[in-house]
Amino acid sequence: MDHNYYEKYLFQIIKKCFKELKSIRNIKAEYKMDGSVITTADKKIHNLVSESLLFISSDIRIISEEGNFKEEEFGEKLYWLIDPIDGTKSYFSGGKGYTINIALVKNGNPIIGIIGHPPTNSIWFGSNNIAYKENNGNKVLLKAIDDFNKPTVIISESFHQQTYDFVKKIKSAKIKRVSSSLKFCQIAEGKAHLYPRLHSIKKWDIAAGDAILRAAGGSLLKNNLETYKYNLPNSKTGAFFAVSSVSKWKNTLKKII
Repeated sequence: MDHNYYEKYLFQIIKKCFKELKSIRNIKAEYKMDGSVITTADKKIHNLVSESLLFISSDIRIISEEGNFKEEEFGEKLYWLIDPIDGTKSYFSGGKGYTINIALVKNGNPIIGIIGHPPTNSIWFGSNNIAYKENNGNKVLLKAIDDFNKPTVIISESFHQQTYDFVKKIKSAKIKRVSSSLKFCQIAEGKAHLYPRLHSIKKWDIAAGDAILRAAGGSLLKNNLETYKYNLPNSKTGAFFAVSSVSKWKNTLKKII
């Protein structure tokens, strides 16, 4: 599999999405069956990304939050996993905490990940143990931090009390609230060290960020502290921990889970 081939086209796709979002006017929103919000922009980005991926890899299944899929498809050996707009509420309200997520999953592992942040024109990419951030043509290599004394722990903008209580068990922890898949970008950039998620979300929320984090030297751990896999036939994540360093965090997490 030619990762460089996909890297080139994925950047083109994300930049097309940036332009598309800037051109959208009169955004309309509605509620889905699960109570989450979907906008006309979600649908347009879903179509753009899906059609683009189909063009460059017609033999690879595409699973998107806004597409039609069956839960058992998450158990397949190779598939694209898309969240057209992660953080739709932020986007619809005029905020900046939303992203575009695309990941390629092979044998249960996210082997390529790309995240675009339209408000800043920033793009994060990870594959083959190399992760970097690009902004307006400037590239910066990413490296998760494995040496720290006072950890920065990321939680969602809307968090459960259980999560807050959990973080309080970590000595000298500084809490940082971050939206969408930008949490993973923060850890990959060395700006944070842990993102605990004690309640299930969806796999399209995390796969791209996970790929970037792994490429930067971090990892995603399940509740039993084994490496997270995407080969179970369902869309829910279960509890997980995004960490900047497995060796640094495993013992700490064992004591407080």
